[in-house]
Amino acid sequence: MLFALFKMIRPVNIVIAMVTLAIGYYLLGVLPLQEMNISWLTLILQALGFAFAIGFANIQNDIWDLETDKLNRPERPLVSGKISVSAAQKVWIILLVLSLLCGLADSLITKTGFTSAIFFVLLDTLLIAYNKKLKHIPLLKNMTVAFLCATPLILCLFYPTGIPETEDLTWTPADKIGFLYPAMMFAFLLTTAREIYKDLEDEIGDLKAGIMTFPLIAGAPTARRLAGFICIFCWALLPLPVVQGFYPTLFLIITGAVITPTLVTIIVFAHKKNYRRAQKLVKVAMFAGLVALVVSG
Repeated sequence: MLFALFKMIRPVNIVIAMVTLAIGYYLLGVLPLQEMNISWLTLILQALGFAFAIGFANIQNDIWDLETDKLNRPERPLVSGKISVSAAQKVWIILLVLSLLCGLADSLITKTGFTSAIFFVLLDTLLIAYNKKLKHIPLLKNMTVAFLCATPLILCLFYPTGIPETEDLTWTPADKIGFLYPAMMFAFLLTTAREIYKDLEDEIGDLKAGIMTFPLIAGAPTARRLAGFICIFCWALLPLPVVQGFYPTLFLIITGAVITPTLVTIIVFAHKKNYRRAQKLVKVAMFAGLVALVVSG
């Protein structure tokens, strides 16, 4: 049962969220090892907050999507009977409480206001809203998932941090966004494309289950074109942070060399209706973009 729960919380997604959070603070130059601007405790509590939030949301989603998963994902633990619905319900409630407690603890212990506490209340509320309602609204559900992938960077954006070279000034959201928006761009745009490819892959099962997704409403060719356009649009924006002076030319060299052929391959696989491979390559492109920011930042 423990292994089944481990699979249900999607550990890969949790690791991605934690790494994204660390990258966000790194790009701002405020990781503990950089200038001791935020504490290790803050980083750990926020990372755990995301881990618990993602875990509860995925378990809750599997419970509420049980009938659909019987068609699209028969290997999942609830469908295969490896864990009971009642046990899964208890676990997601516990994880939800732990997520909220992490945000509250960070706010109280580090005395940085209630930014973390409010953030995790809003995040967990959005996750529940997505599982309950938003995931049934075509295209909005794809964009909501993409927004959720960018939430670690949003926390970095609004969390109070000081400028490393000074003691009395603080970064404002306007100061921070220039360094963070390229990472947000990768997270939001590429995840939106990936979610459309995911809907294309699940098209038959969704149709049988009566779930209306963007590909089912607009047609598979239109959905493929939209996902491809989003990938191309993201690629076209790559020079922007360099032109604006936030990142050096090295960023453009790395992303151009790695992301360009990856996005071309994604579009080719999607055209051949190999949507699972396209999804995996979108993740590669996103990871490559974040690595380029770290290396060139």
